[in-house]
Amino acid sequence: MKLKGLNIVRSPAGKHYVYIRGTPIAILRGFQGDREALLRRLREPDVLTAYNANRKRNLARVYAGGTLGSLVAWFRTDCPRYDKLSDATRSDYEKTFDWLEAKGVFDCPLDLIITPELYDLRDRCAKEKWGRFADKMISALSSMFTQAVKRKKMACNPCFGMDKIHKADPNANREWFAHEWMFVRENAPTEVLIPCMIARYAGLAGQTIVGLNEEQILDHPLTGKAIQYTRRKNNKATLLPVLPELQAFLAERKMRSAEGRIAIRDDGSPWPSEKEMQTRVSHWLRDRERDGKIGTGTTLHGLRVSYAAWWKRNGASDDEVARLIGDKSLRMGTHYTRHVEDEVSIRRAFERAGQAQATTSRSPTNPNGLLPVPDELT
Repeated sequence: MKLKGLNIVRSPAGKHYVYIRGTPIAILRGFQGDREALLRRLREPDVLTAYNANRKRNLARVYAGGTLGSLVAWFRTDCPRYDKLSDATRSDYEKTFDWLEAKGVFDCPLDLIITPELYDLRDRCAKEKWGRFADKMISALSSMFTQAVKRKKMACNPCFGMDKIHKADPNANREWFAHEWMFVRENAPTEVLIPCMIARYAGLAGQTIVGLNEEQILDHPLTGKAIQYTRRKNNKATLLPVLPELQAFLAERKMRSAEGRIAIRDDGSPWPSEKEMQTRVSHWLRDRERDGKIGTGTTLHGLRVSYAAWWKRNGASDDEVARLIGDKSLRMGTHYTRHVEDEVSIRRAFERAGQAQATTSRSPTNPNGLLPVPDELT
């Protein structure tokens, strides 16, 4: 059976703690081992007994019509939008729905859900969980309410216009430094290195990487090979010539899963979900960060930024960068490479200063040919 509604926490010491989501109840504490060992442990009778005895959520419960619980049930089973969500987004939505159900909010009639009440709920959630989780809860509700309004299940979306409680780090998913990438390239285990190489040299997002199949690698007259894919996020079809570094890497590693998946685990099996692949990569990177081998902020998505930045430095326009990373919006090309534009602007300033200094006469009072400092700054 698949255990649902669990929150798995890994301590800095490498020990795992498994809780019933939305509660402080632990069914396993201090387990030490890799993920496969943890999954085997969760299948053992004593853990299953604790899981079944303590789990709060009643999967069979049917909520009355016109309540939030009934709308969530409709969203999960009958709304086409739900099926189009990425695995990671669906997992985030389910975690927030579990919290809402555990707090008894599913019994609330829809006509009582108004914006001020949602702000109170969000603030309560932020105190009990954390700010980003609370924002994800509002995002999940807003996505569901939007679909409900379209089908006349609600008059309006009360989440519309709500601000966020969590302020995102503008430097999150930063471009990697050269020495960080070199270390990972030379030391990462194969199951970590494969998605990293695809992100760095093809700019693919995690949800595309996890499903990438060898049938999508085609011959191409420009570079020899190309990847043909359609992003689930925006349904944009892309034929992307493959850079030589990735071609050589894939040629060296011919092992594929039985389904032809390229991103595989060390045992040769495909990743069951994008989230599991992302988690494995993230855990390995954070361990290396604690070892002092790489800096903070290295992520798989950051390698996608590194790919975009490489193209920008080699003359690609923002629109071209957006196409290269499988996006439709020029704005995304600008977003991914805004730090490169800063570098270019700073370089221009230095070059202008250098040219001005070269034309400034040298004298005993100005032996280095520096520009004079304005009186108001002296």
